[in-house]
Amino acid sequence: MNGTRDLIRSVLFLAACVASATAAASSTESYQLKAAPNNAVTVERAGKRAVYQPVFTVIKATSDPKLRLSGFASTPGESLEGVNVENYPLPRWRAASGEGNTDIVYEAGAVTEIRATSSRALDNGGTAWTFAANPDFTLEAEVRPVPGEAPRISWKFTARTPGWYTVGYTGAPASNPAGDDGFLQPLIWQEKRFPRAPLMTAESMGGLPLTLVTRDGVTRGLSVDPAESPYRLPTIANARFGVMLRNPKGEAQPTAFAPLLGQTDSHFDAGQSATFSVRPLLVSGDWYQAFTEAARSLFGFNDYRQNFEQSLNATIDTMTEFAMDDVHAGWDADLRGFDYNTDVKGTVKVVSALHPLATSLIQDDPEVYRLRALPITEFLMSRTKYLYNTLPDSHGQNAARDMKGPAAEVSELAELYQMSHGQSPVFRHYALELAGKPRQLNLLMVSDGATFWDKLALYRLTGDKTHLNAARSIADKYIKARINTPQRDFSDVRLETGGQFWSDFAPKFVELFELWQETKEPRYLAAAQAGARTYASYAWYYPRVPGGEITVDRGGAAPVGYFMAGPDSPGIPTPEITLPAWQVSQVGLTPEAQTTYHLNPATFLAHHAAYELRIAAAANDSFLHDAARSAIVGRYKSFPGYDINVTFSNVYARSDYLQRPFSNLTYNEVYFNHVWPHIALLTDYLMSDFETRSKGAIEFPARYAQGYAYLRSKVYGDRPGKFMGDDNVRLWMPRRLITSSDPQANYLTGYGNDRFYLALSNESPDARKVTVTLDRERVPYEPGREYSARVWVDGKPAGTTTVVNGSVTLPLSPKGLTAIAVDGLPVFTRLHTDYFNAQQAAPSDKGFRTDQTPVGNATAMFLSFAGRHDFYLWTGASDSDVKSARVTLKNGKSERTLVDQRHPFEFSTPAGDAKAMEYHLEFVRTDGTVVDGGRHSIER
Repeated sequence: MNGTRDLIRSVLFLAACVASATAAASSTESYQLKAAPNNAVTVERAGKRAVYQPVFTVIKATSDPKLRLSGFASTPGESLEGVNVENYPLPRWRAASGEGNTDIVYEAGAVTEIRATSSRALDNGGTAWTFAANPDFTLEAEVRPVPGEAPRISWKFTARTPGWYTVGYTGAPASNPAGDDGFLQPLIWQEKRFPRAPLMTAESMGGLPLTLVTRDGVTRGLSVDPAESPYRLPTIANARFGVMLRNPKGEAQPTAFAPLLGQTDSHFDAGQSATFSVRPLLVSGDWYQAFTEAARSLFGFNDYRQNFEQSLNATIDTMTEFAMDDVHAGWDADLRGFDYNTDVKGTVKVVSALHPLATSLIQDDPEVYRLRALPITEFLMSRTKYLYNTLPDSHGQNAARDMKGPAAEVSELAELYQMSHGQSPVFRHYALELAGKPRQLNLLMVSDGATFWDKLALYRLTGDKTHLNAARSIADKYIKARINTPQRDFSDVRLETGGQFWSDFAPKFVELFELWQETKEPRYLAAAQAGARTYASYAWYYPRVPGGEITVDRGGAAPVGYFMAGPDSPGIPTPEITLPAWQVSQVGLTPEAQTTYHLNPATFLAHHAAYELRIAAAANDSFLHDAARSAIVGRYKSFPGYDINVTFSNVYARSDYLQRPFSNLTYNEVYFNHVWPHIALLTDYLMSDFETRSKGAIEFPARYAQGYAYLRSKVYGDRPGKFMGDDNVRLWMPRRLITSSDPQANYLTGYGNDRFYLALSNESPDARKVTVTLDRERVPYEPGREYSARVWVDGKPAGTTTVVNGSVTLPLSPKGLTAIAVDGLPVFTRLHTDYFNAQQAAPSDKGFRTDQTPVGNATAMFLSFAGRHDFYLWTGASDSDVKSARVTLKNGKSERTLVDQRHPFEFSTPAGDAKAMEYHLEFVRTDGTVVDGGRHSIER
């Protein structure tokens, strides 16, 4: 064991060297301030300059302007009063004219523009501005340099007469937007999407509190000073300010207003004062350079998160155990879907069978396959849409009740076929049949089946390079139209059919990265990086996370979330707790959507994180790396529900959060159909992290689970990968396989080549030594025997160590990776035994069929996977015509009859070793008449 101690000493020395190098890092180019004509100030930096005028705008309402948000339509095609053309809830006020409401703050009160009449130099290189007295107010302002940061423009406003006031700095450079190269006003105005009017982004809307204009390779803008956003979750109830890009003349001019008109602190008595500060920005480069610089240098964004009390593996294990709990996880076994009553009464919804299928393989768990992956597959093969409605007269979110499946993307079907090892030809059949055919699977969003990612899926399915060439061609046109050409409107988002998620707004970076991985052509990586950068800008990067601790859930109760709020809604009982401030921050998470950012401010479905990690590694983009980590690391111990809601809390992070009746879950929304996609995205992040940290030395092949919105990821487990030079390693991580002495250590395990493989990653910035112990039920080691293991630290060979009684102690460098390959250590497998080792004959092309009956079509199929064969039969019969169905099955050995008295009428049963299944289908109409559905058979 001396070798292990030497390794630990080496890692500690390495940590000291890294810390020293970090401290020596240089700062960015400094700002300079110079006096300009008419009392203005010139901001200079790196040879660039912009003139900031001493101009402010004061808006006064004599009565409460009644601040609220405009409405939104949650269902495509819905026509509601008060919804703007962007379907984007914006700050709205009572119009000063008395005629209705307005989302233009200049129309909410009397507008006074005021310009400094004189200025004087300050001893630190700043400038003080003097303004003429106004009957309603007085104003004082100054500009001061800030060492190592952008300068600060500050003002003090004092009311002379009572009223509702907001004060805006409106002296930033203005330009004709037609000549500008791009803009940014969070969250939806980017590229060349310019606001149709002077519309305001309130503090509560996310991203960064700034606006930017790019022209001729220089980005100028205005950011709110970080000190103006206290550390809490910004909401419309506590928002302190707003920023705008467009001025009343239609020019591009970054501005900021405070207080937010209509808030309590915007009402001033005579003599009452308020102060506020902003930062002028000047950056050589595009919006991304300016945005990331502001995030880091002003708002302190960095890779600050680490595991909290348990590893990511423990979270995945706990979440999987929750997902297998029928009651608490909302599983309806008969309907083969998850309760979706949170949004639409009487519905169930699923996303992808690939998520639980991959989990069953990675965790080597046949129950996950039998009780979740298989029935979700059956749902997708039979239903028309992801959302199935049990109530005939309810159509919320465009739910479907008919049975015209498959409700699966072409790529889903293609990947299911390959993950079945070719044993279920029905998947291949439908993938090829549906290619190029438009369908509406979620909301009214059209999946046209002819996108470049569909063509890529067909190439991966068939190996036919015609499909890959088509994917390239379509992708090249997409890049030219969507990425190389800045967008001027929202047509690409498809607002009218339900486009609202950030995956609708941003370029298709996930799909472009998939194409790059297949082709390795640089233009696809560059395009993926551009899309990922846009997507990253939708996340929160403020308020600035302070050092120290914060106390949440005061009084022993969690806050009540927006969707759950009611006159008698109690908060969930939970311990008052003091935590590191970073632990509860929403920084790194995105709001749900442009329509619902205010109701779901910071969602946990961070599917983008794994892709951001991979793109960051491939393109050397450190901001994307840190953005990815901030979305995932150290956030919760089990399924956390949907989001951080209302105010900071720890209740969602607890492992017992959902172990209570659904009606008691009053902190955030819980969407049960998200659980398996959430497990998949965490697994994808874990796998991506090990692959990128090891620089590809630890790599397992993946499939692409397309899903929709934030429910897409890579999935793993169907093929062996490589581990530090060894090929043919099977990914194998049964739940609770590892007990670790340190929660900062995530792990990856596998087996093959008569070896057991283990990699540890360090989620903290400190060197560690970690003792891990293996579960002897899954790794049946010989007690007392010393198993020899090769060791690698941060990718370099580091000698050998021994594993005794399933235990080993290993060093970890800061944010580092240590791996071992243990010779001769056995494993006990379950699902893997049949999946990888069973010899299967080539399947028959007669393993599925569809037949017409007097009451609708009936489709039968064999679903074969991992040496298991199941018979599934579904019908299109409507319960307005039919009250029950029955099928008599013969497999050559036995005969039995199954009855279904609830729509949808469907049947599923294990087929065992039977090579064929004969079936006789009958229906009973609502009037009692029996209808013969025919006698048929299928073969596998």
